[in-house]
Amino acid sequence: MTLDLRTDEPVVGLARQRELIQAVLEASSADETRWLEWKSNLDVSKAEGAFAVSKAILGFANRMPDIAQQWAEGHAYLLVGVEEGALYGVPKYDVEKVDPWLSRYIGNFGRYQLTYVPFDYDGSSFDVMLVDVFSPRWGDPIHPLRKDFQNFRAGTVFHRYAGRTAPASAAEIDALSERARRAAKRTNIDIAAIAGAVALVPPSTDALTNFISTLREELMKQVQTSHLRNKATGGTPLNGYIDSFLGFSTDPRTPEDFEEEVEEYLSDLGQAMQNSLLQKIGTVGAPLALKLTNPGDENLTKVEVVLSFPETVMACVADDVEVDWPDLPEQYGSSTSSISARAVAGIQVNSPAFRLPDLHAPEIVRGEGRTFVRFAPVDLRPHETIALDSITLYSTTDDSASEIDGEWWATATNASGKACRRLVIPIERLEIDVMRSFLPGVTGKSE
Repeated sequence: MTLDLRTDEPVVGLARQRELIQAVLEASSADETRWLEWKSNLDVSKAEGAFAVSKAILGFANRMPDIAQQWAEGHAYLLVGVEEGALYGVPKYDVEKVDPWLSRYIGNFGRYQLTYVPFDYDGSSFDVMLVDVFSPRWGDPIHPLRKDFQNFRAGTVFHRYAGRTAPASAAEIDALSERARRAAKRTNIDIAAIAGAVALVPPSTDALTNFISTLREELMKQVQTSHLRNKATGGTPLNGYIDSFLGFSTDPRTPEDFEEEVEEYLSDLGQAMQNSLLQKIGTVGAPLALKLTNPGDENLTKVEVVLSFPETVMACVADDVEVDWPDLPEQYGSSTSSISARAVAGIQVNSPAFRLPDLHAPEIVRGEGRTFVRFAPVDLRPHETIALDSITLYSTTDDSASEIDGEWWATATNASGKACRRLVIPIERLEIDVMRSFLPGVTGKSE
């Protein structure tokens, strides 16, 4: 039976702790993993119980960070007093007493938290011990056993394998040594702004919506005009298709066909108008240009840079904005061609106002009250400097501020930690005529 529990987040709070206990009750012995272990019954005040709990803690602590992060954000859990299909509970002791019993075996390792979870089962109440061992980190030392117990000597290094905790193999000792070595290798990155500002522009959403709405009304008037003309001449839909086949001027499209064509056109036009405005902002304003530097003497692999700004700031890749103006739908009721490809097969014949994004272009997302710009990972040789893709930043919110307070952070796959700095960008107030900027062939600057 597969463990019925979400494993993409830590077990935090009483409700989640009880979910974990319930999942163990419904599990099988094969469900013990690299991040979860349970014991039916132990008394932690006794040497045997204290050692069993300590062994589990050390095994979880001696995991590799990249492997541990696959479950519960790196956390690992020991449950005592429960197993598959049965709940026993444990004696409940003050944590102040439990810590010294465990420290005999784990030393001063303190990256764990012990608690007792009340749980009702078969009409009775039990206390289950829950030990949360925190995520291992790059740079952490190896954590050995500190006191002899039976056949296990002080200095034994326990490691958590799939479903068991056992003395670490030579390969695991090598890996843990590499984990400890990374303590001296921290992410060392410099990012500097070469140029750039946040363009403050007038709001454009209402203007665009009103323009599109008015244009829709004007285009759909063609249907009514054509209907009145056909009514006056005695035309019928069947005659219209026959006339079209013979090369006459009657439109083979139904009103519904034309309406669908208009909506597709307006959707593409709206995107093109937005892109046109962004092009004007990027041309008149100053896109943000950053340089990324590795000031250290070691290679950095897959360096990922993320920028963070308040959600009032919007962003786009400066060189990735392309305006592709769609073709205006042919006037309804005046087609001079034979039955169109659209009418026959539903094929889109207008030029789309979009293109496939560059796989290496920065990713821009908005959420949690922020705008994030995530650049594609790059490798950096020692003392190498590269330029990041230019980003157009703009905002329609005028709070009389002169600058935007953001931040950046960078990580590398072969170094621990995260470099993080404040990023202050000045605000540039642009005098842009929004409606002129929406249209092709004009500058968009106020006269």
